[in-house]
Amino acid sequence: MSSLSLLHRHRLPPANTASPYPVVVTVHGWLGNEKVMSIFDRTVPHGFAIVSPRGPEEIEPDSFAWIRHLDDAEGFRHALAALRAFITTLPDVYPVDPRRLYLMGFSQGAALSLALLLSDPALVAGVAALAGFLPEAAHSWAAPRLLAGKPVFIAHGVDDETVPVAQARAARRALEQAGAAVSYHEYAVGHKLNAQGIADLKAWWRQQSHP
Repeated sequence: MSSLSLLHRHRLPPANTASPYPVVVTVHGWLGNEKVMSIFDRTVPHGFAIVSPRGPEEIEPDSFAWIRHLDDAEGFRHALAALRAFITTLPDVYPVDPRRLYLMGFSQGAALSLALLLSDPALVAGVAALAGFLPEAAHSWAAPRLLAGKPVFIAHGVDDETVPVAQARAARRALEQAGAAVSYHEYAVGHKLNAQGIADLKAWWRQQSHP
């Protein structure tokens, strides 16, 4: 049996649930780890598996990232390759359906998730991008009809000083240009989701459970 390339946390559906399961890979942001995205587990329907990898770059003890510097083109390629290698191996390790593999990322993790969707749309069924952005290099990948009908959820705070809301709006435009079905939401918060954001995210995931 294959082994996964990154340390991770996982939650499988109840034993009486038919497999293979749809799966959500949660991708943490700067100074996160495989545990921090668990706060969003409650938004995902119980019939989904959840797998949460730890980013490969250790910044501080127990604090990790996918890339150290956002303007590092080589680091960006390595981060994207690391996430791609992890998710392509998932069906060899857990009883998950590769045709229903979703990404949910926060901040830097959202950026990486959207970039992977654009670079390899056949690999990803949809993305929930929370307080994130689309990396500069990935904007040029948004060719017309590339993401025809792919579901994307974007949630962002208008008071976000870490990732300005203008970057979320730019990501929306690029993804819609590529044909994605974007559900876009702004909230009166900073670099986080509020209660309404959690409710909207939960409703979006419920829609994905009935494709």
